[in-house]
Amino acid sequence: MNCKRCGKPLPNRGVTCTFCGMLMNQEQIDYQKKMNDKHEERIELLSEKYGRENNVEYRKPKENKALGLAVIIVVLVILIIFAILISVIRNG
Repeated sequence: MNCKRCGKPLPNRGVTCTFCGMLMNQEQIDYQKKMNDKHEERIELLSEKYGRENNVEYRKPKENKALGLAVIIVVLVILIIFAILISVIRNG
């Protein structure tokens, strides 16, 4: 469709002529919407239609330094107790 003031083609988007700035009337706006709807039909991919969504959340693992330190201390205490028991049994 062309502008009624300057006669140049109207844009695909917007409600004013890009050349002279005149506002489009309702008939021109309706025609523009109709044409945009025709050109914006999108082909749906099979993966979109039948595929499943990937809802996996990737998070950085949290570090728990206090728990790690506690585990190391417990293991050391157990090793010290075993060492003392072994020395008591050998000398005993």
